Amino acid sequence: MLQLSSTHALHDRQAAWPAAISWRAWSALFLCLAALFLFGDGLAAPLALKDESRNANNALDMALSGFSLVTTYDFRPDLWNTKPPLVIWLMSGSLRLFGLNEWALRLPSSLAAMGTLALTLWFVRKVTGSKGVALGSAILLLLSPGFFGEHGARTGDFDAVLLLFVTGGLQLLYLALLKRRPPWSLLLAAGSLIALGALSKSVAAFIPVTGTLLFILVAGRLRPVLACWPRYALAFVAALGPLLAFYAAREWLGPGYLSAIVQNDMTGRFGELTDVEATPPTYYLQHLVTGWFFAGPLLLLVPLGLRKLGVRERTLALYASSVVIGALAIYSAAATRAMQYALPLFPWLAMLVAIALKRLARTFVTGPWSNGQRLVPLALGCALCLLGTQLTARAMWWRFEMFPARQSGAQASYGDLFASLASRGVTEVTVIDPGFGRREERGYAPLIRWHTLVWARKGFTATHLLSEPATPAGLLASCEPSVTDRWQDRGVERIGLCAVRWPARH
Repeated sequence: MLQLSSTHALHDRQAAWPAAISWRAWSALFLCLAALFLFGDGLAAPLALKDESRNANNALDMALSGFSLVTTYDFRPDLWNTKPPLVIWLMSGSLRLFGLNEWALRLPSSLAAMGTLALTLWFVRKVTGSKGVALGSAILLLLSPGFFGEHGARTGDFDAVLLLFVTGGLQLLYLALLKRRPPWSLLLAAGSLIALGALSKSVAAFIPVTGTLLFILVAGRLRPVLACWPRYALAFVAALGPLLAFYAAREWLGPGYLSAIVQNDMTGRFGELTDVEATPPTYYLQHLVTGWFFAGPLLLLVPLGLRKLGVRERTLALYASSVVIGALAIYSAAATRAMQYALPLFPWLAMLVAIALKRLARTFVTGPWSNGQRLVPLALGCALCLLGTQLTARAMWWRFEMFPARQSGAQASYGDLFASLASRGVTEVTVIDPGFGRREERGYAPLIRWHTLVWARKGFTATHLLSEPATPAGLLASCEPSVTDRWQDRGVERIGLCAVRWPARH
């Protein structure tokens, strides 16, 4: 009998191998195709003028001057970009390892985005047991312009790294909430991931977590949580402690930091506009439905698709809904609204739509088809395919046309200009560009500063002036239209969007 039982057990394990290998193969294939979609054309596009260029200068300063708790701009403490330095550390480390270039700067965001896709596959498959829902969730996330666009997978910003850590932390917290006595290690890991998110983008990491409180109340998990309060208290301390420790150390190194971060990242953004245009409270709902989330129009069908779900899928849908609703309420109540703030909600929106689509397809398409009905299931299936094709075409347009076009501009052209001049043997140039005003800074030109420092390491010297000197000497260049439009004499050469005024002796 023992031998027979062993034989059956061996046979069962061998029978499970093909399914496991198949799922691993599908996951690996998806991640390879996702990497091709996200990064197949490289990561060397010009830096975005706003946040990414500031982050680039912060990281470049640290790469040139060494590791520090103090983020700097122009090698002085930066009280404008007051985020904790974890992402800047990652960027500066990548710059030192792979060279001073846009690709290295964006590598942490790229790896974080791929990690989020992998976590989504693992988590949804583990929780629901459905390969289709897992792949569907990851595909919906991948094709969302808010995920692959600005502040996402392809730019050197804080948000992709924040997304990875917060997504992982929320996933582990969900697994803990399903257990009557969750292991200490599970809650410690969940809190630690949230802490890494907070060290990436400050208190923004805690906003999606507030939705779990709604889940605890609605799902009737309050009593089990209170029964294990020391374990959850450990997660709370693990999540909040490192950020508070950093705040204390940073204030000690440079008094005034705490007041700056309260204004920049807390009360300022919540109570008043900060570097963005005024938007209505419905801003996030409008943009999620109409474009930034791939399956935005299908969000309207989610309530219909969540009926009569199995226990596992229903519980996950309730948790995802709680995370989304709780965070959106806070985001919408703030005066400063920007689409990248809602990026941590995208994996949960993708899960909701994938679960709902599976149920709707079974109710209105595959179920009736198996019962012999043809016309209605076929019509609905074709309509769904047409909608999917249209949404995919729009995602491709954003990925390969709209976002690249948004990254081109005057200051974005200085890298190409310096490369062209250096290839001709030029070693010095004076750049005339007024920059632009931002807060108290006049002549703010972060992209010029980035390219000036990068090319200085290659033996090419660029001097930046806000206006043309009365008696110009040497080679002058500019990519600013308000400057180049005035240069109409014979000594001017056009190089792309830029212009070069050669000395008279040239």
